[in-house]
Amino acid sequence: MQAQEPEIKSPLRPMLPRRPLIDRRRTRPMDTATALISAFDHAVARADLDALIVADESGILVSNNTTDLDLAMLAAVTPLVARGTAKALIRRDGAPLEFSVRTIEVLGETLYVGALGGNFNNRERELTASASAARRILLS
Repeated sequence: MQAQEPEIKSPLRPMLPRRPLIDRRRTRPMDTATALISAFDHAVARADLDALIVADESGILVSNNTTDLDLAMLAAVTPLVARGTAKALIRRDGAPLEFSVRTIEVLGETLYVGALGGNFNNRERELTASASAARRILLS
């Protein structure tokens, strides 16, 4: 007596015709510096932020959005804020601004992504997305 082999159903669906793949980012920058600036510019616009920066562990400014602001001093305190050893008390035109920081690891280096201004929820949302984007861009 011969055992019947059970019919195995494939979990995959049959291939359907697909649309051609089109890059949704029509003006995708090819170099890292421009890609970071572009990503930060869009995040700043979406959340109505004053600035978005990346600083290294020494507080040196690595990248930022397009702005006329001098962000060197902000970059200098970013690692301290991230470690919790300092609180950023920043004013612009007399109005206090909040500053949030996220830490990312890229090729063994610790970098800090900071977002200045805007309301809390929008700032935190864009900071999380920008930290992820910065890591992805720097690793590509």
